[in-house]
Amino acid sequence: MKYTIIALLLLISTSVLNAQEYVKEYSDIEISLLLGANIGATAPVPLPEEVRKIKSYNPKFNPQLGVNLIYNLNKRWGLGTGVTLDWKGMRVKDEVKYMYTSVTEDGGQSYLTGYFVGKNMTNVNMLHLTMPIYGTYRFNDKWRVKLGIYASRVLDNTFEGEVSDGYIRVGDPTGQKQDIDVATFDFSDDARDYDFGLLAGGHYSITNRIGVYADLTWGLVPYFYSKTNPIQFRMNNIYGTLGVSYKWK
Repeated sequence: MKYTIIALLLLISTSVLNAQEYVKEYSDIEISLLLGANIGATAPVPLPEEVRKIKSYNPKFNPQLGVNLIYNLNKRWGLGTGVTLDWKGMRVKDEVKYMYTSVTEDGGQSYLTGYFVGKNMTNVNMLHLTMPIYGTYRFNDKWRVKLGIYASRVLDNTFEGEVSDGYIRVGDPTGQKQDIDVATFDFSDDARDYDFGLLAGGHYSITNRIGVYADLTWGLVPYFYSKTNPIQFRMNNIYGTLGVSYKWK
């Protein structure tokens, strides 16, 4: 995986350097490097009734690296695309009641599926290769907004955690009660290997070359494949990005 990431970063850097000659010839093309941080969650909207209380939320450090290209149709409108490497993830602790799940105890020796009541901790880590397509509108020399779609290929994914201080009803909500001190789960293999959704954002130019940006991506496809969803309610990737851009001109 690390060699794939290095190769992608080299490809992005080479593309930006080669593009400088084109930018000198065509003033209506803008190419920028992006460096940002993703903050958000892989979560159901709205929260299902099984989740009774959020105890804590850790957004983690999730960088974004990429290159952005905008073709200005005129002084106001433009079309944009690019490619980014996006690390996304979170850690959340909550209290749940009758949440459907599958857990393992005793180092994987005991496997239980049913409805859990108690404390839950979920840890999510992802690496996406993302390509956006969007339209832009420029208000003035400083402010620009964008709206469009994105598609991501999932290069790496982890969805795991533990449940504790509770019990599970095996099979159905009225099934045999099994007390649980601590048990673990890992649903990484059930997650989709792609993501697709809506993109919106804004950009402010501090100087002719340096700017800051804020984006929001909202996944339209469920995080888990529908036929193998291990928790029975829908989750989507919802993340915001804050970053700095550097433009070649």
